[in-house]
Amino acid sequence: MDEYLKEISKFVEAAVEKAKELGGTAKLYALIKAEEAKKQEQYYRLGRKYYKLFADTPEKDLALYVQKLKVCDEKIASLKEELKKDNGADFAEAEKKAEAKEAQEGDGDFE
Repeated sequence: MDEYLKEISKFVEAAVEKAKELGGTAKLYALIKAEEAKKQEQYYRLGRKYYKLFADTPEKDLALYVQKLKVCDEKIASLKEELKKDNGADFAEAEKKAEAKEAQEGDGDFE
């Protein structure tokens, strides 16, 4: 019986160690995902900044992307006008608040 308890004890200790390893692994995966999310945010900000600076004179390789963004901007502006007609001042006020918040946040610095 003593031998049986020793085996169970070894098994439990091994299980505890494995759980610690997995906990550390899960933490590392979470940290990796957090950094990837930060990286995506920086790509977004970089693209946005580039568009603001070079929308009228994009590099040849980026011209198609800039053109697609301009088409989106035109469509958004048209849809916003339609919303203004339907909702009047309510939408205009919400749009002003959103623009003010965006201006306050700025382009964001790289962290």
